[in-house]
Amino acid sequence: MQVTPELVEWLQEQITRGCQPEAMVQSMIKSGYEQTFARQIINASFASVETIIGRRPGVVSGANLDQTVQINTLGLEGNIIKTSDREVRVLLSLASPRIVLFGNVLSDAECEQMIELSSSKMERAHVVDSDKGGTRIDEARTSDGAGFQRGEHPLFVTIEKRLSELVGWPVENGEGLQVLHYAVGGEYKPHFDYFDPNKDGEAAQLKRGGQRIATIVMYLNDVQAGGETIFPSVGLQTMPQKGSAVYFAYAGLDGSLDARSLHGGAPVTRGEKWIATKWLRQYAYV
Repeated sequence: MQVTPELVEWLQEQITRGCQPEAMVQSMIKSGYEQTFARQIINASFASVETIIGRRPGVVSGANLDQTVQINTLGLEGNIIKTSDREVRVLLSLASPRIVLFGNVLSDAECEQMIELSSSKMERAHVVDSDKGGTRIDEARTSDGAGFQRGEHPLFVTIEKRLSELVGWPVENGEGLQVLHYAVGGEYKPHFDYFDPNKDGEAAQLKRGGQRIATIVMYLNDVQAGGETIFPSVGLQTMPQKGSAVYFAYAGLDGSLDARSLHGGAPVTRGEKWIATKWLRQYAYV
């Protein structure tokens, strides 16, 4: 099922009127939505509103964006999340900005197969060209990458379904996986994953599923030294460990963008680093 602009508008109207979550869930079910999907969307919507009300300094607001549903607080209860095929551990949870480190997201075999599928497709990784649109090579990002279509391989179908259940966001509202390889010295200097709607080249990206709202970075190997995912604005770094993943959100229901999501990949100082990145969009990504 898709999160359409009409559904987002309805969600905002109901929340503004003071409707209770359960009543909204039942209304969606009566309209033909699946119960699981309805609960995921309602929970995400109310979590976003709570964060916006308690806005912290450093949040970029007033951006000229379409209305956005944010999944910046996951419904975490305890330290284990059970998906349909795996038990994922919650290793670290930061409430604001919303950053969660998960363990046991991928098996060793899945990590190794993803690397194997990517090895023959590797080319120099690009960044979005903020002015002209499209992509370009930038010295801020020194890695090789391989991009895949959503569901391109049975392995990706399994992983994408698991991630959807883990964070409560529809599979179709996600870009295809991108696998990246960093050799010694390879890094990605601090940057934002969301698109700046005030820059023509980035605004063009919004046509394919709206704004990016969250990122999941999965670690495919154990790095000997370096290669941490760093969040300079909050003084946090997560260590790359095989099978784990870090999730962080940055887009608000009102179109605001959280500048505290500034992040990067520290230089690899020994060994190599393999990761797989999943970007979540506000609408179905086409």
